[in-house]
Amino acid sequence: MTLHVSCAADDAYAPHAAATLHSVLAHRGSLAVHVHLLADERLGPDRRGALRDMVESMGGRIDFLDAPPEIDPLPSSERFTSAIWHRIFLPDLLPALDRVLYLDADVIACADLAPLWEIDLADHWLAAVTNVFQPNHRRRPRNLGLESRRDYFNSGVLLMNLAQMRRDGKTAELLELVAARGAEFEWPDQDALNIGLGARRLRLHPRWNAMNSLWQRWSLGQLNPVAHWRARRSPGIRHFEGPGANKPWHPDCSEPLREVYWQHRDAAGLG
Repeated sequence: MTLHVSCAADDAYAPHAAATLHSVLAHRGSLAVHVHLLADERLGPDRRGALRDMVESMGGRIDFLDAPPEIDPLPSSERFTSAIWHRIFLPDLLPALDRVLYLDADVIACADLAPLWEIDLADHWLAAVTNVFQPNHRRRPRNLGLESRRDYFNSGVLLMNLAQMRRDGKTAELLELVAARGAEFEWPDQDALNIGLGARRLRLHPRWNAMNSLWQRWSLGQLNPVAHWRARRSPGIRHFEGPGANKPWHPDCSEPLREVYWQHRDAAGLG
């Protein structure tokens, strides 16, 4: 069985994506791994070659997917570059695949990924972990029209049902949604994905997206206490979400498991 995994990278983020992919390859268990890397002109030939060498040296395969022209008018900023939108095009970019595991380049796999990959998605558009909100963002889901905070998922780890999304025309719907409401989105891609796909989201155990937020006192009560404890004690995928010192490569980062990121980054060899 082959695990199909996708992430996005440019030259600046290539070392972080390399750490992510190295961790996936190290925790594939009995799975083969085929990487579908979302790239644009900012990922040059040297970085592409280094990523290919690393993936293939660990027994994986890698393809590079060019960004479609439809991405150009979508909202972007210094913090949220156009790369955030790549994932919504995956149903069309990977027409032969039924599913893909999408990962942001600030996540590290920490356990065998086979149990996640083998989850039955049925007719859900995707599977994702419920987001944990800091106090000043807790009204965000209701402001977007969702019923509660528990209906809002984090988009850093997505097990995407590409076949169902294609059948239901979800890429076109997401593009229409962004055109109509994009100006009100604080987290552009994540807000759009929640509004457009949240109605048929399969909820994942929080260990499959163990966010920095789980280690904050204000996270208590937002998740099932047992699941919260297990996600912290035994994360399957560790996610260093948030800006600045939340990132494991930031010199002031003190987040749990930062050292695991560096182990994979050093082993990946992209600097």
